[in-house]
Amino acid sequence: MSMCFRQAARRTLLCTASAGSTKQAIKFGTHHVHNNLAAASTTILQREFSAAAKKKQANNGKNNNAKELTYQERKEVEKKLRRETYEQKQTRLERLKTRRDHSPKDVKRTLFRSWWDKEMMYHNKLQRMAKKEGKPWRVRVAVMVERLPVVTPDEEEWEQDYNDLRDFLETFGKEYPAETGFMFAPDKSEDHVVESDEDMIAGLPFTPAPRETEADASGDVKTLDRQLKTRLYLTIKSDTEGNLSGPRWTLPSTIAETNESLLAAAERAVSDSVGSDLKLWCPSNAPMAVNMRVYNDKLPESFRENYFGEKIFYYRVQYDNTGGDVDEAAMKADDYAWLTREEVVDRIEEERGKHQARFFHYML
Repeated sequence: MSMCFRQAARRTLLCTASAGSTKQAIKFGTHHVHNNLAAASTTILQREFSAAAKKKQANNGKNNNAKELTYQERKEVEKKLRRETYEQKQTRLERLKTRRDHSPKDVKRTLFRSWWDKEMMYHNKLQRMAKKEGKPWRVRVAVMVERLPVVTPDEEEWEQDYNDLRDFLETFGKEYPAETGFMFAPDKSEDHVVESDEDMIAGLPFTPAPRETEADASGDVKTLDRQLKTRLYLTIKSDTEGNLSGPRWTLPSTIAETNESLLAAAERAVSDSVGSDLKLWCPSNAPMAVNMRVYNDKLPESFRENYFGEKIFYYRVQYDNTGGDVDEAAMKADDYAWLTREEVVDRIEEERGKHQARFFHYML
């Protein structure tokens, strides 16, 4: 196995050659180096690396000073050195926490956990209270009818900068300093043109539809032709939940009947609320979320009967673009609207408070 000259030169070598010899073979392991030696004797010394040289120099100075110090003084010096090393390590660890990003970490996760942990504790408490009173839960099924985005969302500023840079690199390639001679002039200047989005749209053989519709300008919320860049959710205003304050904004829901599956109850909730013209697709037979509602003693006895409260199971279904819309003639709800998540949360917060609004924010 051969060894490179730099590695071999780290060893201390002393070789003597006779005068007048023209070549001398120096063997390092199995590696031979032939040198012309002009002098009668030549000494090849070891060359220390910079870090090793500094360490050796420090150790020499330390040993010299150690001879002049007493045992107790040497202990104090070693203790001071260990303390300085530890403090430097701790300072570096603290610096690593913020040197790459000065923003606080896990803000959204901490905010969610602060709400989720209390919510789970409250649900467990309700379960124990219902079991203690010996009252059953009523099952309600609510449906999130979702219309997916029609167009791609607007790009953030950093996304636009990234796409511009990528287009430039794909068009011109890498750039090198002129003195290297690596760069060469393009054969055709027209082959190196970065086309903007406006130029590309202007060159299309048709006129694209606007991303902002008339409904966005007029504020009409009863049409699907609005907010094309985000998701919309069917929201109704109804009093089927037995509210003391009257009708309020909520999702289509119904009480599950005996021997009825949750999915069948979800389909019936939509048809009873806004008619059966909507074409829907359910991606799963399982509900997406569950919430609990305790019946207030002020509610009518005919409504709450002998139940402790409701367990509300939420299904997510998607609107099928093949056709269909809300049938206002067959609609049993007082009002309806196609709202974004932010708009739904704002209406829930206005009527029920921030706690319920946060539940809809995380669920939608």
